[in-house]
Amino acid sequence: MVGDLQYTLFIIFAPLSAIISTGVIIYAWRAYPTPATTALKWLITAVSGWLVFNTLELASTSESMTVFWAKFSYLFIVSTSVAWLGFALRYADQQDWLAPKRFAWFCVIPLTTTLLAQTNSSHHLIWQHYHFIAIDHLLAMQVDVYGWWFWVHIIYSYSLVFLGAFLIGKRFFTSFRLYRRQSIWLVIGALSPIVFNIIYLFDLIPGLEKDYTSLSFAFGAIAFAIGMMRYHLFELKPVARDAVIEGMSDAVLTLDMKERIVDLNPAAQALLEASEESVIGQPAAQILEPWSTLVERFQNTMNARTDIAIEQASGTSYYDLRISPLIDRRGHPTGRLIVLRDITERKEMEEALRRRTNELEARNADLDAFAHTVAHDLKNPLTGVVGRGHALRKHFTNLPEDEVRKWLDAIVQAGRKMADIIDALLLLSNVRQVTDIKTKPLDMAAIVDEALARLSDRIAASDAKIIKPGAWPSATGYGPWVEEVWANYISNALKYGGDPARVKLGAEEISRTPSCDGDGPMARFWVRDNGPGLTPEQQSKLFSQFTRLDTERAEGHGLGLSIARRIIEKLDGRVGVESEPGEGSTFWFTLPLAEEARAER
Repeated sequence: MVGDLQYTLFIIFAPLSAIISTGVIIYAWRAYPTPATTALKWLITAVSGWLVFNTLELASTSESMTVFWAKFSYLFIVSTSVAWLGFALRYADQQDWLAPKRFAWFCVIPLTTTLLAQTNSSHHLIWQHYHFIAIDHLLAMQVDVYGWWFWVHIIYSYSLVFLGAFLIGKRFFTSFRLYRRQSIWLVIGALSPIVFNIIYLFDLIPGLEKDYTSLSFAFGAIAFAIGMMRYHLFELKPVARDAVIEGMSDAVLTLDMKERIVDLNPAAQALLEASEESVIGQPAAQILEPWSTLVERFQNTMNARTDIAIEQASGTSYYDLRISPLIDRRGHPTGRLIVLRDITERKEMEEALRRRTNELEARNADLDAFAHTVAHDLKNPLTGVVGRGHALRKHFTNLPEDEVRKWLDAIVQAGRKMADIIDALLLLSNVRQVTDIKTKPLDMAAIVDEALARLSDRIAASDAKIIKPGAWPSATGYGPWVEEVWANYISNALKYGGDPARVKLGAEEISRTPSCDGDGPMARFWVRDNGPGLTPEQQSKLFSQFTRLDTERAEGHGLGLSIARRIIEKLDGRVGVESEPGEGSTFWFTLPLAEEARAER
């Protein structure tokens, strides 16, 4: 009676199982047309075929037809384990093993088993002995002794199913919680037929006569359906997560609603300098304690995108911070996703671009002032040269010799002035273009004497008095450039000093350069005149613009002080002026002390 009930239940539930399995195929194929769905289609097709032919086997009324359908069902029995492995390989993204030349080897034993089942009467390798049980109008085939190849088939089929379960189970330990739930339902769907088959083959349940293995695959189909409908089995793949998030150079952290770290990728582990085992489950505030200010700032933020700076042992690093909420299928927040993209290189480039822009703006301002001043200064002597030259050509024969000599001297003087301007321009260009200059200890006394020799005619003509110190500090620099600075400073003192000019030169060692950010022993050199002095407004215009000190008293072209500033800054020094109206002016510049002078200090 119990046996009859077993077969009756099978006749009832087998068609229902086939319908459920077919429904799973249709649902998956329409809702999720993916390669993984195609693999699932072949799996459920094999299961459904197994169910259908098991039913036909049981529904037959003759022994020959019962055996016929039993043999034919093996085509689907052996296909089920192969199709399951194909589905697992597709889900685990092991595409290489699905290549026809590789995957065909998995089909050798199943095809052999099917062939042996069809020819069993010749060798009895599948069934050695079986009998038939009459149940109402049904005829059931009961196997008493299996052939040795049957056990080869069983071991091989189990191996394929367990291998597929292993591939899917592996994702359980390497994926988000959502993907782990997917894997659980897949493994349940795969192992349930094995459990039923083991119970039947080894008589683990007394009185169980009917093999419910094919029927148990319906339970597996239901498990797959749950995975698809509840956990988006084919929408959210752990492979995608592993391939994308694990391989990202961006640091990715996942926090739950209790602000605990529940997942992080290798880039985040490297940033935190901590292993996954030591971080998972820990409060974010504890793990991110070195950046407590940032944690406090974004503690309750669900959406954010901004740039942040993080202090590390190697220096300050900059990151593009993105915070997004994690929402479950009911629309409720379950946590936050934090992504940190390293933008340090971009920030450094932006800073370099900003500095370059400021430099270009400063140069443009200088060039504007330069163009205005130089154009004006070149125009005046050039106009004089052209005008006097034209007058000489027109009136040469009628002019006295003294007058001609006077006009020629004026032309020569104008030409020299233009030559001075051009020399200054060439020097300015040279100073700007040179990026690395070799400095060495300077013989400052000789350099000053050379500058004074260049100005000897002007000194004699103005009856100026030059006062020099008895000794000079030993400084480092580039001699030709420093000589230009001295010549410019002394020239200005002669132009704007008293009448007659009294120019005093001097120097001293100092510990720190005035108006300079750097520290270290320096030598400060200066030129003091006895002129009318400068107002604060006039002092503010010096060195940065191409400006004359006094347009009424002298005819300088305004390039000298700007060139002096550029020269000294190239040599790691600074320039400046100290002056009071009516008290004269002191122009100074600094240079680094030579090594021997530093040693003496």
